[in-house]
Order: sequence, then structure tokens, then C-alpha cells
Amino acid sequence: MQKHILYLLSLGHMVTDINQGLLPIFLSVYKQQAGLTFTAASFIAALSNISSSVIQPLFGYLSDKYQLRWLLPAGCLLAGLGMAAFGLVRGYYLLVALVFVSGLGVAAYHPEASKSAHYISGPLQAGSMAIFSVGGNLGFGLGPIIASLILTHGGLKSSWLVILPTILTVALLVHSMPAIGRAMGTDTVAAAAPQKVKTNYSRASLTAVTLLVLVVILRSWLHTGLTYYIPFYYQHYLHGDAAFASTMLSIFLIAGAVGTLVGGRIADYWGAKRMILASMLVLIPLVLAFPYVKGAWVAILLALSGFFVVSTFAPAIVLAQSLMPRHIGMASGLMMGFAIGTGGLGLLLLGGVADARGVPFVIHLLAIVPALAAVLTLPLPDIRRQMARDH
Repeated sequence: MQKHILYLLSLGHMVTDINQGLLPIFLSVYKQQAGLTFTAASFIAALSNISSSVIQPLFGYLSDKYQLRWLLPAGCLLAGLGMAAFGLVRGYYLLVALVFVSGLGVAAYHPEASKSAHYISGPLQAGSMAIFSVGGNLGFGLGPIIASLILTHGGLKSSWLVILPTILTVALLVHSMPAIGRAMGTDTVAAAAPQKVKTNYSRASLTAVTLLVLVVILRSWLHTGLTYYIPFYYQHYLHGDAAFASTMLSIFLIAGAVGTLVGGRIADYWGAKRMILASMLVLIPLVLAFPYVKGAWVAILLALSGFFVVSTFAPAIVLAQSLMPRHIGMASGLMMGFAIGTGGLGLLLLGGVADARGVPFVIHLLAIVPALAAVLTLPLPDIRRQMARDH
């Protein structure tokens, strides 16, 4: 395994996804300044999910069919440019267009980077995918912190500062393109051995793939709903300030980054299905308790929720790649893109519910989501158990 390449791909993942982590805080401030309804604000967030996630399978298909490594620096650059201009434009519709363009950059980066990470990984694929994935989770987690710093030093008009880490990362990716190509060339042969094993149990029906997509959609609905409604809850219901909301959101997201690493390692030994099922079951009481806790318990509850909801990220990707061994890019796009983005469309429904019934009711509604995901996880194949039998 070429670890230095894996770490570079994770760095690119982090910088690309910082832009998505910025959006909830930027959007919460913009909502107040522009007097938007929850529905109008949720539309921007949902559109971001569409452009950054739902269309990822298309980029995955193109990645499987062609060599498109240039999408790595190009996607990272486009994602940064869109968010750097967030506070420099006027008008709701122009802002919507910029968020959409930034999302396209995110969508372009993920399938190609995930495919590269798959082919240069060692035998512990969930652990390797976790290293790649944790970059994105850290990006989400650092995004609110960076947004808070930007807002403190100039407000939304200082959003252009986002472009600085983007340019540095793009330069590193461009410089390392030949090395990434060589790493994939040498490790593709090594990756072929587990592929042969995979084909023995990857003849899963369309039903298995569909169920996994539905599980990730629900997991994404929960994750995205909490990501956006934590700031809304503290700022618009408890009347807290943006800095406190940013801190709570960062705790939630950074704990998710830790969950990614731990979940990937556990899934290599325990099995992806078991990891996903256990996480969903634990999340039910955690989400139910959220509106009833105060003080330091809020941070603890958010940390636990973030840990468990994101711990299934890498296992779900590896399980999908195992079910679709000849379409690694497409599998990555389905899990990291389509399923996550489709789940994010639930924000439109949540926005309408929040306007009609209030934010606390939305939090209670979200507790149903992991219960549904747990039920859908039960029929999924136990890849780890079947691998052990094959060996």
C-alpha cells in the first residue's frame, strides 16, 4: 500500500469537504441577514447535496470508463472557488448558482479519489478506506471552525480566504499526478487477488445493492439533518450565538471523523453489516435524548452521535465495492454521492416541518430514521463471514 499517496488523497478529501462544512454556518448567517424562511435556506442546502452528491455516480461511471485523474485537482479547485465567492455576491439566485458550482467540484473529486484509494489499499480495505474517508469527515468538522474564524474577522465578505488552502492542495495534487498513476499501476495487480475472492460473494442481487443504498440514504438524512439543525436549534430556538452553534457542530463532526477511523478498523474484523447495524441501533436513544439534555451533556451527546452516525461511512463504501467489483468508481459514486445526496434531499421535508411545527419536533422526527435503517440492514450479506468461509 502506498500510504503517502493515500494520505495525499485524504488531504484533498479534507480540503474539498471543508467547503461543505462551511455551508451550514455561512447559510445560517445568510438566512438571518437576508430574512430567508427555513424552506428557502433548506433549498440551498438541498441543491448543494444534489450537485455535490446525487450526480456522483455519473462521475463514477466516467471514472470507470476513462482515466480521469485530472479530476482530482480540478474538482478540489472548483469546490473552493465556489465557496470563496459565497460572501462576495449579492442576490439569492446568484448564491444558489455558486453553491451548485462548488458542489460540482465536490462531485468530481470523490469517485476518482475513492477509486484511487481502493486500488492502492492493502488487504485491510475498510481501514484504508477509513484513512481516505476521515479526510472528508475532518473537512466537515473543520469547516464550521474555519467559518467561525472567517465570520469573526470580516464577516461573510472574507469568504475569499477559503481559496488559500485550496490553491496549496491543488498544487500538491498536480505535482503528485505521476506518482498517483504509478501507484495505481503497481498496486492494481495486488488488488486483483482480493477481487477474485470478492466475485464469489459479489453476485448479490439488485435487491442487496438497493437495500444498502437505502440504508445510506437514511444515514445521510440523519447526518445532514443534525448537521444543519444543530445551528438552527441553538441560534433560532435557544437564541444562542453563532460561535456556540459552531462549536457544538464541530464537536459533532470531528467526533464523526474519529468514528470513521474506528468504524473502518472494526469492520475489517467484525464485518461491515454488523458495524452498520450496531451503529444504527445505538443512535436511536442518542437522538431521542438530544432535546432533553443541557450543559456539558450536550457536547457528550453530540460527540457520541457524530461518532456512531459516521462510523458506518467506510464500511458502507467497502461493502458496495465488494458487491460491484467491476464498477469501483460507480460503487463509490453511489455510496459517497447518490445515496448521501438523496438523503440530503430530506432537508426540504425537514424545512417544511420546521416552519410548521418547530425545530425540536424535527429532532424527534429524526430519531425514527436510524430505526428504519437498522431494519433495512438486516437482510444485507455478511461479507466478512463469507470471506472467512471462502478462505
